[in-house]
Amino acid sequence: MTSSPPSIHPNATVHPQARLEADVVAGPGVVIEADVEVGAGTHLLPGAVLMSGTRVGRRCRVGPYAIIGAAPMDTHFRGEPSLAVLDDDVTVREFATVHRATGEGEVTRVGNGSFVMSAAHVSHNTVLGRGCVLTTNVQLGGHAHVGEYAVLGAMAILHQHCRVGAYAMFGAGSAANLDVLPYAMARGNPARHYRVNRVGLQRHGIDGERYRAIEGALRALRRRDRETLEALARDSEDALALLEFVDGSKRGVLRFVTKG
Repeated sequence: MTSSPPSIHPNATVHPQARLEADVVAGPGVVIEADVEVGAGTHLLPGAVLMSGTRVGRRCRVGPYAIIGAAPMDTHFRGEPSLAVLDDDVTVREFATVHRATGEGEVTRVGNGSFVMSAAHVSHNTVLGRGCVLTTNVQLGGHAHVGEYAVLGAMAILHQHCRVGAYAMFGAGSAANLDVLPYAMARGNPARHYRVNRVGLQRHGIDGERYRAIEGALRALRRRDRETLEALARDSEDALALLEFVDGSKRGVLRFVTKG
């Protein structure tokens, strides 16, 4: 397959020090500052803005009017060089924002294949794993971490330094200032855990014995039965991931609706 040079609309503004690979398309009103790199096959839709320190992978789709790499909204930021990174195959929809990190050489990252919907905000030093979905108007505080294939519903709010575990579903309109467990469904304000994220796990082919081990591990956590959780973790990588997630929590983990 033959590659083509970047296609830049006459009304786009591209700094000569920006680096654009083959097959990049920049539509009208696009602004690309110095110290920006854009991977092959990426489409920048009208009005998209890539500010200094932005790194965009291959086959991404950004905009319209999305802003990547703006300075962090953080009183500790002093203008030091840092990055905002979109890995390959990321989609960032209209008016969404991804800010670069605080701290020299630090990174805000959106993982491979993630989907950031309209008006969502990814704050400084936040990391999204691969395949995450941030629905419209999701707001992530600084230093947040979202595990792979997690889904956050519309207008969900996550406090700074909090985590949403892999394969979790954090419901629309919810707010959390504690961590959301992997594989779980949580919602409300303040948010609470409800049950295993059955639909999300099934979508990713997690069923059978693996699903039952996750269900058992979450049940043990709900009952505060560490002995059972540790026993499950000896045979299940997913149960072990839950155990390590809880032990590694700095802010604490959301409660369950019932003790079960």
